[in-house]
This record gives sequence, C-alpha cells and structure tokens, in this order.
Amino acid sequence: MNGQRSILWLILCGTSSLAACQTGREPAVAARLLAPGPEARQELNAATATLLGVSSVDLAENTLIDSSQFAYARTPRRDASGQLLQGRVVEMPHGFRLEMRAQECWLVSQKTAQEVLLRQAKCVAYPESPDK
Repeated sequence: MNGQRSILWLILCGTSSLAACQTGREPAVAARLLAPGPEARQELNAATATLLGVSSVDLAENTLIDSSQFAYARTPRRDASGQLLQGRVVEMPHGFRLEMRAQECWLVSQKTAQEVLLRQAKCVAYPESPDK
C-alpha cells in the first residue's frame, strides 16, 4: 500500500507544483481579503513594512479586497520647498500577492519571495464573488 501511495505522490508531483511537493505543503492559491477589520488592516501594514524593510507603511483601505495583488511605491521625500531629496526616484514599485494555503493567508513579496503569515486576516480564493 505504501508503494502505491509513493507512486501516486510522484505522479501528482509531476503534474503539479514541484516546489509544493518538495516541501510537502499545500500549493498556494491566489486570495483576497474578506472583510478585514482594524486588526487585520494593521497586520497587513506591518507585514508589508517588514517585507519592504521599513518601519511602517500606510496602505489604502481597499488593498487586497478586490484583487490578489498590489504594488507599493515608496513616497519620495521632499524638502520644505517641495524639491525631491537625493534627486529622482528610480526605484521600481514592489509587488505583493496574497496567497491562501491550508486556510491561512500569506503575504508574499514578488521581488524576494519572502512571505509573512497574516494571522488576523481572513481570506478567500480569488476570484471568488464577495457574496460567498
């Protein structure tokens, strides 16, 4: 019986994500947030800041509500007269995606592949209608 399970596992790994099979975890599916409260919003801001390596960020209230991805562009710093400090901003926006694995929500940096578990957030597979 174990031999049959091993063969089945190898067949499934050959047709699905190799990374998921190597780690033994469920494959990720795109997700969106489901009615996030203030705690979940705060957690999303903190997770984004962690992945960016900054002290804090302030995301829009509708971030990840109707989509599974968002881009974050740092706000350029200006002096008192409105001139950009340190010249032009040439940094590309950072992309993030929300994934669901085993009913858990994960925020993933598309640039570095680092991820943070969102413990306060509730998410559903994307695209799924808001009514469900």
